[in-house]
Amino acid sequence: MKLLLTFILVVLAFTSCQRTSNSAVHQADSIWKPYSKQAALESIKHNKPIIIDFYADWCPNCHDLDRTVFSRADVQAKLAKVTALRMDVTNQDDPQVQQIIQEYDIEGVPTVILFDGKGREIPESRVMGLVTPEEFLQALGLMGVLK
Repeated sequence: MKLLLTFILVVLAFTSCQRTSNSAVHQADSIWKPYSKQAALESIKHNKPIIIDFYADWCPNCHDLDRTVFSRADVQAKLAKVTALRMDVTNQDDPQVQQIIQEYDIEGVPTVILFDGKGREIPESRVMGLVTPEEFLQALGLMGVLK
């Protein structure tokens, strides 16, 4: 009986953690719009900074970035001030994906690139790989509007 009760408590604790984690990731997904040239040009037209997150479904660090960085309220508040675009590079055999990877010089995922309101990449702001929330916020600080 004790063993059964322990098992039930472990299962409940695990599913509770999963629900919280999935909820946080879902909230992080809501801040991103799918990448398109049109969305970027529209943002530049309004002199609004742009962030492009390059990710792949098969990338564990991409999922960790969602879970540990993009789901945080302080990060989401800052991302709400810019045009946050997300480019799915899961299918790297797709010619359009290959073109975008080459155009933005993406060496691996996750990669997050920050652009000013004129569409120019902000020097020293490129985020590659899994970073801490503090490191990501520091990169965002390089975008004047996010201080």
